[in-house]
Amino acid sequence: MELKKVHEDKRGFIYVISDLLNERREFTILEIKKGAARGGCLHSKDENFVIIKGKVKVICGQKEWEAKTGESGTFLANIPHAFIAIEDSIVSEWGITTQEKELDRKEPSLKRIVDEINEKI
Repeated sequence: MELKKVHEDKRGFIYVISDLLNERREFTILEIKKGAARGGCLHSKDENFVIIKGKVKVICGQKEWEAKTGESGTFLANIPHAFIAIEDSIVSEWGITTQEKELDRKEPSLKRIVDEINEKI
């Protein structure tokens, strides 16, 4: 098992833990800085998440709510989703495959919201 940093930008970091889950499913850790957004994507399989530290606004389809340390949920297949950090946060996601992540499917209107938020940081 290896924790590998796969991305870094002004929003924070993305790490992947390899060889943790079967069937090439990824276990991802997102460090999201306060005020930054991540996501706008959708996947063909369900994806789970847990807030390891902090507080985020979760957007899933037409629903929005705040989630804090210890809270978790599931993004159902083909529903666009995103996180907006209310405070510096660490979020973990798992359940989709590396191949699915590489498709990088975005939902245009939610991706636009994510991009507009990130332009301000």
